[in-house]
Amino acid sequence: MRKIIVSMMLLLMSYSVKADDFNIPSVKSAGVINLDNRDIPTPVKPSVDKGIFSKDESQTNQTKEWTVMVFMNANNNLSEGQLFGLVGKWGTKDIDEMKKVGSTDKVNVVVEFSETGKGAKRMLILKKGILNSGEKVYLTDPKADMGDYRRVIDFVKWSKQTFPAKKYMLIIWNHGLGWIDPVMSNHTAGTGTSKGISFDDNSKNYIRTKQLGEILKNTGYVDVFAMNACLMQMAEVAYEIKDYTGLIVGSEETMLAYGFNYEKLLNFINSNPNSSKTQMSDFFINWYKQFFSEGANVGPATMPLDSVAATLSTLEPSAVKELPQYLSYLATVAMKNDEKDAVKSAVSSVIRFTSIADPTEDKKKMIAPYVDLYDFARIISENAKNSETKKAANTLMSFIKNKLVIRSVGINKDAENNYDYTKVGGIAINMTMKVKPVPPAYDDILETKYQDLSLSNDSSWDEFVSWSDKVWSEN
Repeated sequence: MRKIIVSMMLLLMSYSVKADDFNIPSVKSAGVINLDNRDIPTPVKPSVDKGIFSKDESQTNQTKEWTVMVFMNANNNLSEGQLFGLVGKWGTKDIDEMKKVGSTDKVNVVVEFSETGKGAKRMLILKKGILNSGEKVYLTDPKADMGDYRRVIDFVKWSKQTFPAKKYMLIIWNHGLGWIDPVMSNHTAGTGTSKGISFDDNSKNYIRTKQLGEILKNTGYVDVFAMNACLMQMAEVAYEIKDYTGLIVGSEETMLAYGFNYEKLLNFINSNPNSSKTQMSDFFINWYKQFFSEGANVGPATMPLDSVAATLSTLEPSAVKELPQYLSYLATVAMKNDEKDAVKSAVSSVIRFTSIADPTEDKKKMIAPYVDLYDFARIISENAKNSETKKAANTLMSFIKNKLVIRSVGINKDAENNYDYTKVGGIAINMTMKVKPVPPAYDDILETKYQDLSLSNDSSWDEFVSWSDKVWSEN
């Protein structure tokens, strides 16, 4: 979720869905898994502060329209971190937004929340009253490892069993590093030396890319899977989770620590419980546009965001399944037709996202492997010498625009590199970095090798990246 600097020294089943329908039976699972020979978390008697002007709205035996599940890991600098020079308690801020709406007769709001030094608590969020905290706590765990993907599995299973609904939304809330799974033995998580999805500073653990797929595979279908985290709207990530969700929400770029506006999100769901995929997508995109146009509230002041590059998009998972054939088509013909000049042009000028090195030091994004896939294909099409290559690139662009990406927005520009983010296509992918040669330490920090990802196994894109690396090194 978040613009956190990465040190240079670190450099380092299937469901058939209608295109616009959420009304698909969700798999309900029960049970508690065992972590380190102990059940997690420790049950406690459900408790909620009841005031004279509040009421307990939890009805665990009632099937509602939606259950919104938010896995919030603030066992890192998101429990209390800086943005625009001011310290913010970002997890608490988002939960306070949820409490302005709370659980209703239509929507359950369930949160697993852990922050540094306080352990984890699993709770139903209620509308906060004068003498009501807005929390009904069911489970606590003072030693929670929020980086263990099995904990998310347990949370989702418990939520579905305890708060059944017709539709489910799962939000993973934390830092994000796209497909890269870094070796963490000698580094801390999310505190300036690395980023990742659900990094836990205490355990030095985090959720790996392929484990995202395991989470959904083991918990059953969710209608919306949203990543309130940086850099996660990637082809490599989406391909791991494509079989188990109806809509994927995420950002190609970094996201500010503000995260989603949970008050507006819950109000939208309550007002539109039968919303379609396009309507849900429109909500996220319109909210993001409004947030950046109005600026961020920082204490009594409003901080303009016109110099902050940002993206947000929604993907159609059933189309993600088709992506390998389009990637392989372009990769195969580009290599066969020896399109070296077109590839060099694309590597040189494609829109890139935040560097995995220190962004303040790597302003030219030399060490930034994530590129906008639509923009990459566009540059290949414009510079290819062979009509077959142009056709493959145009076919991929059409697929992205008309089938894969439901809604997308790019905001502002990167003047340093002449990147116009309003032209992004909504999905990023791994590609050759501009730096030459690639630092030897890069491969050493990769716990997961690129060729081992599911997208690499099902397409020729990893071979194309290797070929492109060689072409670029010759330049």
